[in-house]
Amino acid sequence: MKLNELKIEKSDKKRKRVGRGIGSGKGKTAGRGMKGQKSRTGVSVNGFEGGQMPLHMRMPKHGFKSRKKIKKVVLKTDLINFLIEKKKIKENSKLTVSDLVKLSNSKKNVHIKFLMGNKLIKPVKVESHFASDSAKKEFERIGGMIDIVKFNKLKKKKMNDSVDKKEKVKGLKKKLSNEKIKLDLNEKKKIVEKDESITKKNNPKSKPLKSKSKS
Repeated sequence: MKLNELKIEKSDKKRKRVGRGIGSGKGKTAGRGMKGQKSRTGVSVNGFEGGQMPLHMRMPKHGFKSRKKIKKVVLKTDLINFLIEKKKIKENSKLTVSDLVKLSNSKKNVHIKFLMGNKLIKPVKVESHFASDSAKKEFERIGGMIDIVKFNKLKKKKMNDSVDKKEKVKGLKKKLSNEKIKLDLNEKKKIVEKDESITKKNNPKSKPLKSKSKS
């Protein structure tokens, strides 16, 4: 082994010192070129496209759901007491999410959350999407229960269903119109028959009238 073959591995590599004379190779402008925005400190214009909307901002956004968009309705134990007093619900009755939506006069596709208010009068079983620990304990104390259920959004009616309904309505209208036509024809026949009977009585030798209506 010779001295020139020795290799010493250094973990700490020194930073290149810029702006320290022409002989260093990074003197004068220190690798920043001439004057301008990019030669100053505190400037990052990587991805600037001359005022045009940059590529990273044009890409579609995904992977985020805002909590503000979640529609919530906060209900308290006071509502249950009020419904029991007004005799809208009975003791030990089971209230689903749809029942609570109707009773609280809230909109469809809403997350329901139960919080603790006044103490419950009678036990009731309730379905909810969220509930506080104090509200759960209060329902269990009196013999009721809060069943936490997953949120299921109500699906909109399909276009095919609406088309089928329209076709059914059209068919019914046609049937009704045909029945009306038949009734009108029958009435005309009856009127003609009456006229014939009257003419026979008055003039027995006269010929019977011919009905112009075609059945």
